Amino acid sequence: PARSPAVVSCLALLDARAGEILAAVRAMLGEPPAGDESDVAHLVFERPQLRVKWERHGEFVSLTLVRPLAEASLAALERFPSAFGALAPDELAQLPGRLIAAADILLLPQAGNPPDEDLLGRWFDRGALAGARILDGQASLFADFVVHGDAEGGGRSRWLVLDAGMGAAQTARLVQRLIEIEVYRMMALLAFPLARTAFPQLNAIEHRLAEITSATAALHGQREATAAQQEERRLLDELTQLAAEVESSVAATAFRFSAASAYWNIVRARVSELREARIGDRRTIAGFLSRRLAPAMDSCAAAARRQEELSARIERASALLRTRVDVAREEQNQRLLAAMERRGKISLRLQQTVEGLSVAAITYYIVGLVGYAAKGLLSAGVPVNVEAVTALTGPQGITGLPP
Repeated sequence: PARSPAVVSCLALLDARAGEILAAVRAMLGEPPAGDESDVAHLVFERPQLRVKWERHGEFVSLTLVRPLAEASLAALERFPSAFGALAPDELAQLPGRLIAAADILLLPQAGNPPDEDLLGRWFDRGALAGARILDGQASLFADFVVHGDAEGGGRSRWLVLDAGMGAAQTARLVQRLIEIEVYRMMALLAFPLARTAFPQLNAIEHRLAEITSATAALHGQREATAAQQEERRLLDELTQLAAEVESSVAATAFRFSAASAYWNIVRARVSELREARIGDRRTIAGFLSRRLAPAMDSCAAAARRQEELSARIERASALLRTRVDVAREEQNQRLLAAMERRGKISLRLQQTVEGLSVAAITYYIVGLVGYAAKGLLSAGVPVNVEAVTALTGPQGITGLPP
């Protein structure tokens, strides 16, 4: 719970382990070190006139400080207060990690009408100031989304909440929404530099893909088969390289783009929960964010879509080229099979010829041997008709075939 007058200050740290930040916070507050706190999601430290909350998030760690104020009027303030003023500046500098967002949220009771332009101009940039009545008129909210670098508010944005009848729990929920708007919009914007870097790369890849597609279309009129096949393989190699470049870009940015989309959805949900009503012609918080932040988020979403579309287009172009290569390979395989069939038939004929010659040669030798035997028998006085015996042992006699 929180009640006005008070100031709530928050910061978010990246690129550091949550345990290291928690240990630094304990040392900063003079708390003794604890045991294993790897599963701790948040801790609250109570000090006189100060409440410190450490909280672990998915990508970052937040630190929230709540400090009551003696001043209840904006006009009575000499400088914009910050709960971090209760800590030494060098202690904050010793916190590990990279600061991604920080804000001071000033809670004051509203007396009468909202403050005039001159009073608001003391603490906010008039050209960027946005404000509205929120929560069905129970409070007024002002912010300029500028990082101020003077006095205690150095390096933090400023929010002013004028309480017109909120309870302590409702005030705490409002402060939580404002912290989430401040931190999550900065976390969402981490994807914008990646999108700006990705667009020129995607443009170059799209140009190369268009050239490859045109070259593929030109292959249909080419009559030289060998040259066409070589060109198809070259184009397929280029498409494979393009696919690798796109997948590398997706791997480097997919998480950041999806996280930006999730953070942006949270910011829009929190802004809608404010239930803003316009004060005169002043722009609202939702109007400011939709004009300044929404285009950046649309650019990130467009970069992610272009990556997916390019990947799909490259896959389709690769499929077309692979089809051409497969068809050419099938035709080549058919020619090889036809040649193998012709060689098989020739080999079979040669084998039949060789077998026939072998039969003739063997028959010749057998006939000769039988003839010699018959002549020997005739010389020995055996009445043998040598010519008849030789004729019977010829091809017709051996095989039994008719002459």
